[in-house]
Amino acid sequence: MNLKTIFITLLVLFSAHAFAWPKNFEVWFIKKPLNAWLDNILIDQYKSSKIVQSQIQCQPMGEYCFDPQVGLYKKGEENKVQERVDLSLVESESSYDFMEVPEKMEREMINCDDANFFDIFCGKAQKKMKEGRSDLEIWVDTSSTMKQIDFNGFDKKCAREVFLESLAQTCPLNKKMKVYYFESFLKEAGSFDRVCLSGGVNNMKRILQELKKSKAKNVILITDIFEAEQSFISEIENSGRGKIRGLDKPLYANEIKNELKRVRKLCQ
Repeated sequence: MNLKTIFITLLVLFSAHAFAWPKNFEVWFIKKPLNAWLDNILIDQYKSSKIVQSQIQCQPMGEYCFDPQVGLYKKGEENKVQERVDLSLVESESSYDFMEVPEKMEREMINCDDANFFDIFCGKAQKKMKEGRSDLEIWVDTSSTMKQIDFNGFDKKCAREVFLESLAQTCPLNKKMKVYYFESFLKEAGSFDRVCLSGGVNNMKRILQELKKSKAKNVILITDIFEAEQSFISEIENSGRGKIRGLDKPLYANEIKNELKRVRKLCQ
């Protein structure tokens, strides 16, 4: 290998590293303040909640199934999800062997409504909204486990909604900041009225991939302590750009409002 080839290889590797991950980002693992013995019960309940996989409903689509909480998947034994379909690949296809889809021109005209929980053909319009670099993005976990961490009843706002509404007074939504909800997929929020309606199962591997691709200047990802798996934490630590909150010292849901003064500076 000559010097020119080595230089080009190093340049490519450096460029890939330089443009991976947001410039700065934080991951907040929040929890609900409970007594130690209740914490253990909560963890046991979370582990047992994995049985939700066996309750997934299958809308047949050829050899695949569809469930609005999961998306498109291949069913395994005992009705469990054997393999999920990577929709980023599906969206780029012009034809599918398991369903009839709109023609290319029709797909381009599809209006992506933020109220839709799941829209397999919404990717193209979403990409237009995500183009460019945002100074501040807040990624908010809305999976079902968040109800155990941040839920004050149907007649009261959760801590995440209070935080976002307060932040929006200084950093207006879609002007100085963007907000994304996530569980299995990342979806841009047009308002804050859905942030407390938690449901679905997390796919942190996919969210990690989205984080690596983000071009935002600052990202704050808010999730629950149940997602603090070692593989996920290691990726964040190895990035050299991410900060982790809520591990060495607990970060309670009702405390995130205390971060407002600092976070507001990120959108200035």
